Amino acid sequence: MMAGKDDKYEDEEENLTQVRSIIKQLNEDKPSQERRREVVVRADGTKVVRVTKKRKVMLSARDKERRGRRHFVLSLAGLFILLLAIAAFLFLRISSMSSSAYLSEKQLELQQSWGASSIVLEGQGIEGTSFCLSKVIAEFPESCMIERAELTGVSARLDLSSFLTNVFKADELKIERALLVLRNGAHMQMPVHQGKDLWTFRRMTCDNFTVQYADGENAPVMLKNAQAYMYYPHTSQGAGVLMLNSGELVMKGWKTVNIKEGKFHLSTSGIEDFSLRGTTDTASDIAEQRRTRIALAGRIGAGANMAGPYAVESDNMSLADFTRGRFEGFFTARTVAVSQGKISDSATITLAHETEEPVFNGEFHLKNICLSSFDALQAVTEHIDPAKRRLYNPLSVFRGYVMIDNQDGGISLSVPDDGIVERDLATLRGKMTLNADNELTGELHYGIPMLLARVEYPDGRPDPIFQQNGDWAVLSTRLKGFGNAPDDDMEEVEARAAIARRDRPERIPFNDLDLDKLREQLNSGETPAFMPQPSRQASPSSQNPQGNPFETAEDPFAPSTPF
Repeated sequence: MMAGKDDKYEDEEENLTQVRSIIKQLNEDKPSQERRREVVVRADGTKVVRVTKKRKVMLSARDKERRGRRHFVLSLAGLFILLLAIAAFLFLRISSMSSSAYLSEKQLELQQSWGASSIVLEGQGIEGTSFCLSKVIAEFPESCMIERAELTGVSARLDLSSFLTNVFKADELKIERALLVLRNGAHMQMPVHQGKDLWTFRRMTCDNFTVQYADGENAPVMLKNAQAYMYYPHTSQGAGVLMLNSGELVMKGWKTVNIKEGKFHLSTSGIEDFSLRGTTDTASDIAEQRRTRIALAGRIGAGANMAGPYAVESDNMSLADFTRGRFEGFFTARTVAVSQGKISDSATITLAHETEEPVFNGEFHLKNICLSSFDALQAVTEHIDPAKRRLYNPLSVFRGYVMIDNQDGGISLSVPDDGIVERDLATLRGKMTLNADNELTGELHYGIPMLLARVEYPDGRPDPIFQQNGDWAVLSTRLKGFGNAPDDDMEEVEARAAIARRDRPERIPFNDLDLDKLREQLNSGETPAFMPQPSRQASPSSQNPQGNPFETAEDPFAPSTPF
């Protein structure tokens, strides 16, 4: 019974909730009144409260739909009017920017922006949404390194924002030909940027980029016929990156470098750093597959001289290219190794501002080294294995390096201690100098394996013409003569050696020696039958019983005159 009563109450509660919901919905849809109260002051100064009643009208779904369409039409009309106004504005702006008067006005602004002393603009300027100039010629003040700039065939497809901001903006600016003329002997000084920028381009391309001095062909250096690409890595156009992928670098008094790639980091003050790689190949070189490579790198800061020096590396180029051909008659080689990463500054080039050709200094790594035309080489050849004599006459070494030094009109070529060493074959050390009059001076120290100098005599001691230095027998000579007629003092060396040989046993011909057996005996520590054991208690006089004038306690590699 109780359960039935509870069900009854639950049904009544549910019905009451539904009634309340229906009443609430009806009240929301029912038209009602909206009251607004305001205080009104009468003429006599009394205040009363005025109540304004506004009757709300209930809208049907159709009325709401009709009102929505009306709002959409009004919004669309407003947007159309706005676009029409913008189009009219752009049309008027394009028309005004396409006039000659506008171009004349911007000519002065561009002159101030570039820091130029004068500027000339030729061409339509704005044609539709394109920016076109047939020629731009800018002259710069004497304080600037750049004397003149000429741009031909300048064009770009402008963004619409260019006509709103009055600043030419585009993704790419194309230039058919660009010419920069530098002042003769001027130091690095970029134009002073003034005023606001008149254009903003993400990148610029040039089909024919040329940089030269006012002297033209007589200038120390010239870049011509290069394909250039420039972009700005940051929002500011004060610094940019210039890329080259072709062209020619013409250096006065030297070979033309055919550019393969180049990269320059530019700033408002100068060239922060650059690297340039290319080849000096000619048509005949390419046919013979004699590929050459050369790389230059450096920086040109504000106030710096354009002459350099700059870092240089090369590969498969003649040593004569870097020594003005001064040693070519008796010392030849080809360079080796060009760095694929950062270029080393161990060797440098200075452009020919004060000279007739570039000047090279520093360390040059070489291959196919050949030394000839000295009497000492014949003397060395006579003391070595006949099977190896072809490697000594002339002296040929596979790899090594030398130091080049240009000064006072002369040039020196030095071979350091470890400069030219070929194991079990030969060593070479010394310095050769040709002065401004082409006179040859210096010293050369030739080394052959000590075994080859010892096996000639039954007493096992080297020939008096050599001095011992570790595992090497060294022949030292002084140089004389001229670059085209080199000579040394071998006559004096041979005369002193002849005196020392008088009390020595008779020399054994190489043809009578079993060199392989001798090497095995010496390597095992065994003394050959014709090589007596040296006395363990030899006196100072017995250490040099024949009075050999070549055997001293001094380092045979130490020159008698410092260099």
